[in-house]
Amino acid sequence: MEASGKLLSSRLLSLIKNRQWRKDDVVKLFKALVEQYNGKNEDFHTWMLRILHQVEIHKISVSDLTVNDKIVDHVEANINDIAKNTDEITLDEIVKEICEQADIDKQTMAEVKDIVSSVSKCLSASRAPHLQGIQQHLFKLCKAVEKTMKYKPRLTQMVSWCILVLSKSSRLVQVLTGEGKTCIVAMFAAYQAMMRKTPDIISSSPVLAERDAEEWSAFYKELKITVDVNTNKSGDKELKKCYECQVVYGTADNFAGDFLRQRFHRRDVRPKREFQCVIVDEVDSLMMDKGPEVVYLNSNMPLMEPLNVILAEIWSIINQLKRLETGEILGPIQLFSEVLAEIIHENKNIDQLSIVQMAVDAGIMPTKPSMQMQENMANVLKQLDNASVLQRVAFLTTFVTNFPQYFFKLYEQKSDGTLRKENEISSAGTNKRQEISVILQGNGKCHVVHFEEDSLVKSLGEMIKKGYQSETIKEQNESCIPGLHDLINGKMQTWIENALLANEMTPGHEFIFHEGGIVPVDYECTGVVQNNMRWGEGLQQFLEMKHQTKLSNMSLITNFMSNVGLFKKYQNQIYGITGTLGDQTELDMLKKVYDGIKTCKIPSFRRRKLYELEGIVIPEEDEWIRTVCNAVQHQVTSTVYRGPRAALVICETINRAEMFHRALAKTISKDKLKLYVNNNMDNSTITDSTVQAGDVIIATNLAGRGTDLKVCESVNEAGGLFVVQTFLPLNVRVEQQAFGRTARQGSPGSAQHIICTSHFSDSVKIVMDLNTSVSSLLKRLSHLTSILMSSDSTENLFENALNYYLENCSSQNHEAMVSALTDLLAMKSSSSQDLEEAKEARNIMVEIRLSRFLKKQIPKITKKEELFSVYLNVLDNVYEDDVFSDQRDVIVSCLHECWGSWFLMYFNDGTSIETLKKQLKEDLSNAKQKLLNKQSPSTMVYYYIRSGNNLREKGCLAESIEMYTKALEDGVCWEFIPLYNRALATLMKKDGGYIAKARADLDMAGKAIDLYKSQLERILTCVKPPSQDKTLLTKQFQVKLMIADLLKMNIQDAVMELKRAESTGDLSLTGHTIFLAMDFLMRHVSSTEGENLTERLALLLADCM
Repeated sequence: MEASGKLLSSRLLSLIKNRQWRKDDVVKLFKALVEQYNGKNEDFHTWMLRILHQVEIHKISVSDLTVNDKIVDHVEANINDIAKNTDEITLDEIVKEICEQADIDKQTMAEVKDIVSSVSKCLSASRAPHLQGIQQHLFKLCKAVEKTMKYKPRLTQMVSWCILVLSKSSRLVQVLTGEGKTCIVAMFAAYQAMMRKTPDIISSSPVLAERDAEEWSAFYKELKITVDVNTNKSGDKELKKCYECQVVYGTADNFAGDFLRQRFHRRDVRPKREFQCVIVDEVDSLMMDKGPEVVYLNSNMPLMEPLNVILAEIWSIINQLKRLETGEILGPIQLFSEVLAEIIHENKNIDQLSIVQMAVDAGIMPTKPSMQMQENMANVLKQLDNASVLQRVAFLTTFVTNFPQYFFKLYEQKSDGTLRKENEISSAGTNKRQEISVILQGNGKCHVVHFEEDSLVKSLGEMIKKGYQSETIKEQNESCIPGLHDLINGKMQTWIENALLANEMTPGHEFIFHEGGIVPVDYECTGVVQNNMRWGEGLQQFLEMKHQTKLSNMSLITNFMSNVGLFKKYQNQIYGITGTLGDQTELDMLKKVYDGIKTCKIPSFRRRKLYELEGIVIPEEDEWIRTVCNAVQHQVTSTVYRGPRAALVICETINRAEMFHRALAKTISKDKLKLYVNNNMDNSTITDSTVQAGDVIIATNLAGRGTDLKVCESVNEAGGLFVVQTFLPLNVRVEQQAFGRTARQGSPGSAQHIICTSHFSDSVKIVMDLNTSVSSLLKRLSHLTSILMSSDSTENLFENALNYYLENCSSQNHEAMVSALTDLLAMKSSSSQDLEEAKEARNIMVEIRLSRFLKKQIPKITKKEELFSVYLNVLDNVYEDDVFSDQRDVIVSCLHECWGSWFLMYFNDGTSIETLKKQLKEDLSNAKQKLLNKQSPSTMVYYYIRSGNNLREKGCLAESIEMYTKALEDGVCWEFIPLYNRALATLMKKDGGYIAKARADLDMAGKAIDLYKSQLERILTCVKPPSQDKTLLTKQFQVKLMIADLLKMNIQDAVMELKRAESTGDLSLTGHTIFLAMDFLMRHVSSTEGENLTERLALLLADCM
């Protein structure tokens, strides 16, 4: 079968488009190959395409084929020789290339060269007693690798190891993907252990940590070094045993979490292990992309559950909003009187009597004497709701006459959904006016129209808070520890903003459903499903309401550690390895965050044969999908010059990966098509198998960093794995990680961007628009001229000229062919320019993010962790001071609550750390003093309940009853808990009239349970869609209601038993006798040492499945 001339034209153009060759060099190569072809008994096009394919896939440059600026003789043989060459880079070449970077001084590199040279010469021997010091250590490590892993470390790996060992302080090394980073990490960790240090090895995922620890366990055993991994431990004893090992693998989350368990929760998990040395695999991701990420241990805080009612109200209102295609947002349907009441509430200068007069003037109310008008003031707003639209317009006209600072715009919503302005009601001569836009409807109802989200958030916040204003709220106590109402007032705006955000988020993009819950996905960087992560500030709860999964409580963060904070604990002993350190801007940022850290890039041990095809930028999504599918189909189908290859399609989100899976299933057999998007699934058929010809893997960034795809020989012979990235990556490092899945260890491979402009982030689009310059427009005009003058016609001219020459190899035809080829190669493409502009805009956004990271996020993280250190010091004092020993557990729980709510409310970027520290110390000191005086330090009264339970268990019944009484006096969301417990303590104490007192408390507890049930039903009403009765969320609340009913039945039975005892005069009852009916409930509650019955029941009500 003969190949077409168009295919040959595209291959020649490809050499230029992909920046390997210049136009003149391609012409030289083509002329040399044409000359060599003469006399061959083979189709010219097929022969030429096969050779050009070898030039592409083995990344052969013009310098490889020229001597004295001329193409070498026997060019085909030279190309084949280069393609077969698998020589590794020499030690001299490695040292020279590293020295050219000027990151390491020449003296150190000379020492590196001497060590590696000496050791490499001895590796064929079993012993090398003449080697001393570092040389002997390296020899011993290399032999251990050889014995246990069945290969010898390469020169590049030994050089990397030496550079790390000779570094006196922190050093980051770039070793290209697929070049054996895990070997370098293990050898360096083993060396640190030999030096009596305890290195921690941090991987980017638990899967990689466990894999590497297992894979290298025999190596460590050979060296008599103990090793373990901290990601799969089930209890404190296992963790403690793990941290007693010399080398520990794990993730940043686990190392930080275990520090918090030891330091904050006082659990004995790593008592003796210091932060001596850390080796970070994929260091760029953990230090830059995930640097601001914070680990915290969840704390059960009863004060957070009542906030679910507020969140449910917010979610109900958010679902009543209507976004118009033209950008406006219609607020929820309200009574006209409610909008007016909000205005009156904000403006204390508006006299309600004048409102009544305006209603009279508008014909809404009859004219009455002043006294009667005064009496009707309470009902005037309700009467406004009964007025017609015309009467309300008349009222507003009178209103703005009296209060000219207001300006009303009246709209009507047309049948096509757009708005039409009907009327403007304003008073002339006033410049500063508050504009209110509304749609007036019948039955006294209206929509407020919002043109900006900020005004919407403010309006909704006032509307919701109004329903929770309490006239009985006490003045804030002197300790300044915030209470429940403080949290509502302080966080309302954030909650509403997160509810709006939740409405925009979609499964398969920012999160997935896993085990009945909402789990975030790190789609921008790693594609990893983050099983242990939850969103804060209500966002998690709004997503759970939206998708009707089990509703969790908001977390009150009382302990935390950022990745930055974790790494800084190792001071100047941070060592890291990655395939992508990034550009100079990112390196500079790292050096500023981690003082004195140095970097170095190690050359590849073989020629890297990654061939990047010209990127394509497409405006329309349908065309983008077709282009990607066609590109993949072409690569996995055999041609006249190569066999079928395999392809990896990397998508931005799970949804888009699944979309491409459906699209490609139409042309690619099911057994060849694989989906790799979720680390919670068994992906071993992809990660542990060899990729065969024709295979297509569709993945997210999950297939990027850390994924080693093994490719069969036939695929490598055909050109290797083809990677197509279907989106603009967050930064150049994510891009390089994706392309790093191919062309590994000297094998060939190619990669291409095929992206859709409609998927660009808003920020990238804005920057691209700002960067549109005159020169850019001129380039596009030049490209357009090029297209008009030389598209298909130029290809046809070259094809015809080539055919004429092949038929008649005259010098005239040869010149015509070369001239036509020169014109063809002059064709320009705008796709690469579009891609470069997008990347330039992306890189500008990267610089902005890095600047914000340095100037805002790092200081913010540092400030937070300094405050946490203050709290830890306070906690130390509580544990060390015997004055707290009597009720230490109760006091610590309460202090956690105080600190968490203080931090949530008062942490502010704008307040200096000195001011915040001073305020925190004073407030915690006051809180401790109140606790010593057996007073709650805030309006949250859970201290009294905990203290009462503690005292009752110790037999201090009078003091216990006093604590429960204080809880009831100060107000508590779940009144039935202190009432129930006070009844129990009263029965145990057996004072005069104790049965009557207990009965009274139990009667009130039963009524309080009804109130609690009404709260549950209210939440369910707000969040349950009308058509969904059997969701996880509804089942969860049905169980809660059922348990509340069971508790009430138990209370009623106890009351009946008390009545019987009172009537018969049998006063031998105890509290435990009365409450035995509750024992069957205990099967539903996990038994925990030290927890009493009611606390466990409360946890059940809060967290029942």
